[in-house]
Amino acid sequence: MVAPLDKSVSHAQERTNSGVPRLLLGGELDVEVPALAELTAATSALAIGAKRKVLLPLATSAIEYALVRRGDSVLVSCYGTASAPVVHQLDRSVPLRLLLHTCAQAMLESARQELDPTARQIAIRVAERALATKLAPDPLGPIAAVNQRGGELDAPPSEVPLAFGYEAAIYPSSSSSQSRSARADVHALLFEGHLWAFVRGRRLSLVQGPVMLAAHRMVVAVRTLVDSWDSAQPTHVRLRAGGFQIAMRKSSHQLVSVELHSEGRGDLTATSLSIAEAALPILKLASDLLRSLVASDRGQSRNLRVRALRQEVRVLRREIRARRNADSFVNLDPDRLRMHNEVDAGPTTRAENLPSLQFEERWRICLEGLDANSVFMCGDRLVIATQNHVVAISRDDGQVLWARPGQASTTLMAGSVLIRLSPDGEVELCNVEDGAAYGSTHITPRIGGPPSGLMAGGGSIPPVAVITEGSDRLVALDVRTGEPRWRFASRTGGEFRMTKIGRVLLVTCGEEAIHAIDLATGEDVWRFAERGCFQFKPLVRDETVVAAAVRGRREGALYAIDLYSGRPRWQRELQGPPTSDPTSAASVVLVSTAGEEATLSAHSLDHGEPLWGVKDPGLGIGGAGMAIDSTWIVNAPFGQLSAFDVHTGHVKWSTHLADALADEIPRRLEPVLRGGALFVPASSVHVVRPADGSRLSASLPCDLVPDLMRVDERGWVYVAEESGYLAGYAPKPMLTLVRGG
Repeated sequence: MVAPLDKSVSHAQERTNSGVPRLLLGGELDVEVPALAELTAATSALAIGAKRKVLLPLATSAIEYALVRRGDSVLVSCYGTASAPVVHQLDRSVPLRLLLHTCAQAMLESARQELDPTARQIAIRVAERALATKLAPDPLGPIAAVNQRGGELDAPPSEVPLAFGYEAAIYPSSSSSQSRSARADVHALLFEGHLWAFVRGRRLSLVQGPVMLAAHRMVVAVRTLVDSWDSAQPTHVRLRAGGFQIAMRKSSHQLVSVELHSEGRGDLTATSLSIAEAALPILKLASDLLRSLVASDRGQSRNLRVRALRQEVRVLRREIRARRNADSFVNLDPDRLRMHNEVDAGPTTRAENLPSLQFEERWRICLEGLDANSVFMCGDRLVIATQNHVVAISRDDGQVLWARPGQASTTLMAGSVLIRLSPDGEVELCNVEDGAAYGSTHITPRIGGPPSGLMAGGGSIPPVAVITEGSDRLVALDVRTGEPRWRFASRTGGEFRMTKIGRVLLVTCGEEAIHAIDLATGEDVWRFAERGCFQFKPLVRDETVVAAAVRGRREGALYAIDLYSGRPRWQRELQGPPTSDPTSAASVVLVSTAGEEATLSAHSLDHGEPLWGVKDPGLGIGGAGMAIDSTWIVNAPFGQLSAFDVHTGHVKWSTHLADALADEIPRRLEPVLRGGALFVPASSVHVVRPADGSRLSASLPCDLVPDLMRVDERGWVYVAEESGYLAGYAPKPMLTLVRGG
């Protein structure tokens, strides 16, 4: 019989106390109210002037009530106390005497239903004390709000991508500044104000109400953005505070778009921002709001919520600035690197009349598991790597010189050293003369893409092979001993693209920076950082580094940097994001871009001025280009070979080498210049005259798809097809007429 009695008593209490929730919340919110005894005691303390503000947290849920006295009234607020506060009600004005009387009457009604005599007596005494309480005057009198303004009050220059401004009315509390305790006060952060944003000169009113809630949600979005900084994966976060909403999207190119939405007022979007450009204005807004709060109410310096938010802003700002400070620096001793300069004059054609050529097949072999990218020319032999063997064959007759068994995921050639990488990270160094291994080491297996590398050093620089390792590192192995000499770690773990010139190794890896590394020591000699994603191989020409950056779906930029100091020389905006590595011919920089129409554009190497732009002949879709004197030649995947004058952009000549629909496309399309003749891989191998594109030979008598083509100094052509075949073709002897003989 006890349980039914308890239920009836509880129901009676709910019916009796129904006037208190209606008075506190207006009868529209279905939210639990504080315990009646605590509410009555708090109201009495407000009435006699003992307190001006009382916080009443609920025991059953993360909800808190704030009662603030304003003259003869009480402002009642109800809100959640989770990490992202939700406001249920803010500053509902209730007559203090009416609230005190309603609470006292509710206590008396509860006392009548109470079965425990002791509890009944306590409830009656609390109610009688409340009824006897006289409404004392507010001891501090009327308090005026302190008006604060901060941020951008007027529209900043249009080149400023994102900025915020605000006005706020903050009521100071009466808490003693000498108190040694600190507590969390969410209500103090709910001060009223007006928040607006500027996106490249356009203004949008975001919030009219508790502006700190919107700032807090934006800080949370920034934290998500900064946490994803080192990830190459796209990131999207969307957060809401009342009628305000912020959405942040980070692309794989480390570019950020910020969308601000205000219900009933519209939205603004800032695109193609760096992480710093998107985050720092938000952190500045939060910091300014907290500074305004503490300046108006010194007691809030002990508010645990204020302290936590201030610390979060400081940590985020420190992380961003630490990355920015580590991004850009120059080399103060460029002459040390200049001593090892290498000058690349580029290929030239010889001004002679080339005869027609004919080729014949000299040999053919079949190797199961052949990888076209693992066929290397080493003097008088070809070294071929398969999944289970490495084989060296004579380039004259295809005879096997040596064979070495053993599985390897990747094979690289560093000078005269063969480097084999196993799937578990074992590295083996072999001599190409006999295939014997003379060194081994262990590195972290490559994650996120196939291993790649290049041979560097030599002369006065120790010979090293620079190889990708793990998901985000480069390791330089001394090819004499196999021991690591240095390592370099990226932040994003993107694909490494490297260019070697003398002692300098230029590295891009999808970050917002180009790294210059000393090959001998692994030291960062300079770093150039700018907004955008550097994912293409840098170009080096006449002691100038030219790099292309992607800035989003519709933007790109071209930068020129001094090779040895890292100081910027010029910058040019592109009409769209770049789609190919920049290249050069005759002091002209060429790069393909995407947009409404794919374009091949030319810029002056000295100052970056745009020279011309034409429809992309196929470079941006996987084609391969080659500069010969002042001519730029492009071998497109759809079988067309085109030559352009780099000074004017005019097409010098164009010829079709394959059927775009019927013929197969080789894996690699790079043309090769030998003895003034241009060897071009298409559905077969073609030999043309670079001056006018005329055929010097019919296509090779070859039924193989030239996934890889090599041409030696004698004019012999070697063709590898990924089906497993490799063949050698030699020019036929021909009689020529010697005039006057």
